[in-house]
Amino acid sequence: MSSEVHKHIEKRLIKSKTLLNAKVLNFPKDEDLNRLTTSKEIDNSLWNINDKSNDDQLKAIVGVCFVFGALILMGLYSNLT
Repeated sequence: MSSEVHKHIEKRLIKSKTLLNAKVLNFPKDEDLNRLTTSKEIDNSLWNINDKSNDDQLKAIVGVCFVFGALILMGLYSNLT
């Protein structure tokens, strides 16, 4: 076996030994596992776009409608002239 391959194998062995000696992080357990009992029950039967949690979706819908409206107006204008 050549010396270059031998050095490569030694480096791999050292890396694998340090990997096996790695420390494991202990994360704290979530105490609030049952969120339905601690928070208000949310009525999911009715979806409202004007709800505060849907602000980004409302902005996206308004933006898409604005773009389509602008394109229609530009198309009508270009056909009339």
